[in-house]
Amino acid sequence: MTKQTDIPAETQQTRASERNSSAATVVGFAILGCLIAGVVGIFKAIAMESGGGVFLCLLGSVAAFGTVAYIYLRRE
Repeated sequence: MTKQTDIPAETQQTRASERNSSAATVVGFAILGCLIAGVVGIFKAIAMESGGGVFLCLLGSVAAFGTVAYIYLRRE
């Protein structure tokens, strides 16, 4: 006969809280990556000569900073 052991409710809550902290960590790294991408895009646009590439770099930077702003405004 096999015995089935019950998991206490306390252990289940601990596992759920561990998932939330790791999800928050991933979002934090995503925000950091978007900020770095925005800064790199601005510096790249400054270093470039005039042309369509400058516009695309600045557009990418605005999109990266917009993503960060959206994530922070969405967190309530």
